Amino acid sequence: MSTQRWTTLAAVTSAAAFLLFPLLRPWPDETVATAALAEAFASDRWVLAHLCGILGLGLLAPTLLGLRALVARPDGEAGRAGAGAATAAVVTAWAGAGTSALYFGAETFGVRTLAEAALRDGHLALVTDVESLRLKPAAVALFGVGLLLVAAAGVLTAVALWRAGSSPRWAGVPLAAGLVTLLPQFWGGPGLRIAHGVLLAVGMLLLGWAATRLSPAR
Repeated sequence: MSTQRWTTLAAVTSAAAFLLFPLLRPWPDETVATAALAEAFASDRWVLAHLCGILGLGLLAPTLLGLRALVARPDGEAGRAGAGAATAAVVTAWAGAGTSALYFGAETFGVRTLAEAALRDGHLALVTDVESLRLKPAAVALFGVGLLLVAAAGVLTAVALWRAGSSPRWAGVPLAAGLVTLLPQFWGGPGLRIAHGVLLAVGMLLLGWAATRLSPAR
């Protein structure tokens, strides 16, 4: 499989995963510990949605690695400049996705375990421990640093495509916007979260499209 094809495939798969995350995720009222809240946290949809989120982030760096190979043109100054930014994007994406995935794992399976215990034992107050799980200082630090690195990867990707003279040159801007706002959007409601998923999906699709218009390095 050519670099263009697997880069595009990774981008399209990541786009679908980013979109499915907020669409599949249950959106119960989390302000009160209820049976409905516990059932949502314990559901298969909760796990599947978060696995989609992890997949979307996990495919970001491989996509950027392929993009880096496509923009690296040793015979041109623009290609060299684009490759430098793309290389930095790959490194920050790997580090950011790997770090934030640790938090996603706890959110996916830790929250579900608490909810299942609450339903099994009939103690819905256990669901209130979800917030304590989410706000552990080390977990919050890992999550924050990871998503800041992912945001940096988005900006570097936009810079790489612009410097490499991709067509269009702004192809990386929507993805950069989506990744820069990835952290703050977690404080938004369902509508905002779904809209952000659409933005990320569009950004990744544009990245895949840009990959088809770049010639592999010779």
